[in-house]
Parts: sequence; structure tokens; C-alpha cells
Amino acid sequence: MNKTMNDTLRWLPLEGNLRDRVSDVLKDIAEHFRDPNEVLQKSQNAKLKVDGLEVERWIGESLSSGYPGICLLIGQLDQLEPNAGWDLIGHQYLKEIQRKLEETGLRDLSLYGGLSGILLAIRSLSRNGTRYQSMIDQIATWMEELASQRVKELITHWEQSHLQMGDYDTIMGLSGIGRIVLSFYDRPGMRDVWHHIVTWFQLFCVPKSLGTEKIPGWHISSQNQFLAYEKDKYPNGNFNLGISHGISGPIALMSIAIINGVQSKELGDKVHELTHWLVNWKVEGDKGVYWPGKVSYEEWKHGSLNNENLLFPRDSWCYGVPGIARSIWLASQALQNNEWSRIALQAYMDMEARIENNGGMISATLCHGLAGWLQLIQRMYSDTGEPTLGLMRDRLVESVLDFYDPTSKFGYHDVNLIDGKLLNLDEAGLLNGAAGVAIVLASLLGNESPEWDQILLIR
Repeated sequence: MNKTMNDTLRWLPLEGNLRDRVSDVLKDIAEHFRDPNEVLQKSQNAKLKVDGLEVERWIGESLSSGYPGICLLIGQLDQLEPNAGWDLIGHQYLKEIQRKLEETGLRDLSLYGGLSGILLAIRSLSRNGTRYQSMIDQIATWMEELASQRVKELITHWEQSHLQMGDYDTIMGLSGIGRIVLSFYDRPGMRDVWHHIVTWFQLFCVPKSLGTEKIPGWHISSQNQFLAYEKDKYPNGNFNLGISHGISGPIALMSIAIINGVQSKELGDKVHELTHWLVNWKVEGDKGVYWPGKVSYEEWKHGSLNNENLLFPRDSWCYGVPGIARSIWLASQALQNNEWSRIALQAYMDMEARIENNGGMISATLCHGLAGWLQLIQRMYSDTGEPTLGLMRDRLVESVLDFYDPTSKFGYHDVNLIDGKLLNLDEAGLLNGAAGVAIVLASLLGNESPEWDQILLIR
């Protein structure tokens, strides 16, 4: 694997007046994150009821909504201003993570809730590997010990037709874990973990039986849908296309491995199989090229989408065109497939007409808001140098700045439509909070390609 690749990716930062405006807003947001104890106090009792379930919006040890995600932001700020003391602040956050690990004895391997995210958080503060090596080695060794057992459990799940999105996806499953494993591929133990992951993904692609039919192995049954209404909506299950919980995650992961020199015929075959399937479900509508977030079993069986599923979803990272088309782009680069490259780039160019209404989004956050879209546009712009993407990037920056609210707890709200009402939620974390918006803005000021957005499986 080419370890230096992460350092040589092209990056085209902001310039001129827009850069100055972003810098001013970022300085204000950053002040909210100087004290981990203050962040904790503002975040306590942050709960939300969704679909009858109570959701914790602050989990201290998680990358998505706790200290590790904020560490990624602090690491980015330290790169921008190495003499501003952000490294010392980052050290305080790491002490809080260490305390949480001692309390919980965390055995979760996942990227957004477990050890994978924590490992990347520590490295983000290590100043290019010159600090915290003992802590990194300890967490990495712990991961390596747990991973073999986890893959064996997943094989059993698959063989019993109990596949869940959290087995393979970016947020909780092997796609997210695998991305961090690739980042530490120089460790023999991580190379062993990677081989286990590849073995499982080969199984993941094997057709399985549903009654008398053979269906794609990544089918998710009704009982294993996340939300109650989805169990009713998909009585025979579905196929998830998104990059957060769907097959775009495995496509992206395996493509990134090939691009980085970790390749085999088996990997290439699986990337081709999954990407071909995904490309075939694209919609060419009056809003351009896009994909549905999910395909029902019935739609798969008949080979066409129903009218409801033909409607444009939204341009979010998690389920929208940006994440799905980016995974196709990565596959095209891995397998040198010009047709997929053309489709992915066209899907991005078509988004220009949707910027005026914010791509159907109502929040500035990373997962399902403008910041995630902005980061993916920035990646595609840096990769291709396409001038139209640069103009789109700048327009999205303007929109993100418009959402800035200096009266909020952390600088940005997470805006959600819940029970028919728009709610402004104050959240500190990376995935749905102000830290995610801030890290995108900070990245646009840096002159080097950032490492943190590997958590989105877009690089």
C-alpha cells in the first residue's frame, strides 16, 4: 500500500474574500470547543425521540457525537494554526476519551461508535505520528484482537440470513472499520484484519435464497430494518444504496483499497459486480441523474422503480447523489472504467441546478446537510479541476455561512423535521453537530488534502 498517497492528493482551497469570511466564522465556532468540560455541560441530557425511540445525541466515546469527532476538528485547527495551542486542547480531549474507555471497557469496533473512530481521533492529534504512539499502539492492538471474532460472528449472521446494515455499513459495520484498517495497513495485525474483511465481503456478494429465488446477498429483511415504519413499508425487505448504510460503502472501501495498491482479482471482481448493480438503478429525471436511497424487493424483482421511488430524494452524503456517485467515481478510478467515470461526474454536474434550493436539505450539518455535500463537491473539484464544480463549491460555502447562528450553543444548529415540526437542535458532535460543519470549513482553508474525511469513505 502506498502510505504517502494520503499526503499527495490534490487539494484546491478557498481563496479571496470568501476565504476571509469562512475564517472569521470558524474562529467563532472554534471558541465553543476550547474546553471539553464546557462542551460536556452544554451537551448533557441531549436526547431526542424519533419513531418512538429515545436517541442519545451525546455519547462521549463516539466519533459521531462525542469527543473523538471533536478531536478531528481540533487536529484540523492545529494544522491551520500550529502555534495557537490547539495541540494542548486536543490533549485534554484525549484524557476525556481515556477516562471513558476506562469506564466502559469499550469493545465496539465501529467507526462512528467505537475503537476505529477513537484510533483515528488519536492519530489526528499526533502531529504526523510524532506523538501518542503508545496510545495508538494500544488501541490498534485491541482492535486487532477483537476483529477476528467479529468477522466470525458476521459470517454466522450471513449464513443464517440475519444480515443487518450494521454488519457491513460505514457507520457501524465493516466498511467503516475497514477504512481505518487501511489507514494502519503498515501494521501486520491490521493486514491480517484486512484479509478477514475481504473474505467476508466476498461472502457478502454471494447470492442467497429467499423462498425459491436467488437474490443479491446484501438484501436486508423486513425484521432487520432500522425503523418501525420501514418494517411495514418493506414487508419483503429491501436493498440499501446509500453510502452510510448501503452498498455504496463496500464499493467505496474496496475501490479505495485498489487505488492504494491493496488489490487482488477477487476485490476487482466484487467492485465490478456491486458497481454494475448500483449503476443500473440510476434515475434520469427532470432534476438530473440520481439514485433512490433504497430499492424494495418487489422493485428488484420487477426490474423497475415505483413512481414514489422515482422522486428526487436530497443531495445528502448519507443517502443522496453525492455519496452514491462518489462511490461510483472511486470504482471507476480503481477499475479504470471510463463509462462509470462519466456517469459519476455527470451526476455531480447535474447538482448545479439544485443548489438554489439547497439540494432539498434544511440543515448545514455533515450527515444529512450542506456541509457533507460541500465536502464531497470539494473532493470532486480537487480531483477533477472541473471549473463548474469550483463555482458550485463556492455557492455552497455561501449557503453554509448563511446557516451560521452566533446565538446557538456551538455556532450551528442541526435542523430536523420531527413529527411535522422543524426543530433547531444544539449538538456539538461531528456527524449531526457544529463540529462537522466547522471541520469542513477548516479544511477549505488548509493547503493540504485533509485526512479526516476518510470517515465518509470518499477518499
